[in-house]
Amino acid sequence: MPSNSLLFFVTKLIKFEGFKATNYWFITENEILIELANKANRATCPYCHQSTDKIHQSHPYKVRDIPLSSFDVFLFVNRRQFRCKNCRQVFSEELTFVKKRRTYTKRLAQKVIEEVLATDVANAGKRNRMTSAEIETILKELEEDLLKEKPQGLKRLGIDEITHLKGGKNYAAVLVDLDKRKPIALLEKRNKEAIAEYLQSLGSEILSQIEEVSIDLWRPYKTVVEELIPNAQVVADRFHVMKQINEELDEQRKFEKRQAAKLKDKREREKKVRGIAHSKYPLLKKKERLNESEKEKLNEVKNVSAKLIEMYQIKESIRDIFESQITGYKALWDIAEWMKKAYKYFPKSCQTIKRWIDEILAYFDNRTTQGTVEGINQKIKLIKRRGYGLKNFDNFRRRVLLNWHFC
Repeated sequence: MPSNSLLFFVTKLIKFEGFKATNYWFITENEILIELANKANRATCPYCHQSTDKIHQSHPYKVRDIPLSSFDVFLFVNRRQFRCKNCRQVFSEELTFVKKRRTYTKRLAQKVIEEVLATDVANAGKRNRMTSAEIETILKELEEDLLKEKPQGLKRLGIDEITHLKGGKNYAAVLVDLDKRKPIALLEKRNKEAIAEYLQSLGSEILSQIEEVSIDLWRPYKTVVEELIPNAQVVADRFHVMKQINEELDEQRKFEKRQAAKLKDKREREKKVRGIAHSKYPLLKKKERLNESEKEKLNEVKNVSAKLIEMYQIKESIRDIFESQITGYKALWDIAEWMKKAYKYFPKSCQTIKRWIDEILAYFDNRTTQGTVEGINQKIKLIKRRGYGLKNFDNFRRRVLLNWHFC
């Protein structure tokens, strides 16, 4: 039997508040088993909230903990079952360092997740002297706990998509709590049915609390929100509006470049091609972010294409509207004026704005955008690259959800 001073040292070493080491054994050359006991001899009944010391029975079991030096550590824990003297109900005591029906401590789970997300399953297994199957079991069980949880205090929801496989195939839907800046769900399909099924699973109490839903310009998102969250304001993301305007501007740039290459006059052809060449990013960039060389390039474009510069200025003018601290009512008139001069240059974008005008104007109420969602999407792509593609969707979703909820 180890001395009291040695057991005191082991207690300090493992650092589980309210518990002490009562014994330990070396199972093998690389494994140690530490017996733990709860210092408290009483527990509070969860039914009547009275304190009791009457033990009904004990349930000893073995739990894996983080490695200690060169040893794999296992804990021999006795989860006591009490019978309340007041209401006669039987209940098990709570162990703060391990979840119910789990064979590993919370801190081992945290360590494994951090290492998996920083590297991969194989490397995390090597560092903790565990097999890949053992690591995957921990990840799966933690994901199961996560999927049972429902988001609390959800006020502003963002919905977007991300490609799961290369080549733009297999779009997955990403649902984000915009205030907490974390994903609450990653759905294998981004169709209306998949999103509706998830939203319905949240229940009417949570759905009724949602005040705003930010989406891109994809109609099925709008339809499912209007059907299931009728009290929420749908907000069209301003950056997707700008994206479509930029696409029309870039289409015109490509067209003029092709036309310039067909000019018969060599001198005129070379001048125009040279003026338009390398102008894509200066034309699409915000005016305040242009460097000197990009400003010079726009001057070159102006000398060969008045239309491109006019489109650039119109593009910047609607961006100024979005960035102005104005009300939705004022924005309505400003956008209407903008469309009068923009229609002949940006017909597709103007039609889109007309179809989505209510949702676009909603942006000016709280300035809600998809910026948070896009930032999360970029991090998700990084997780996918670290996992060498993660072609299995369940593994992909598991890494994503665990990343935000445990790290």
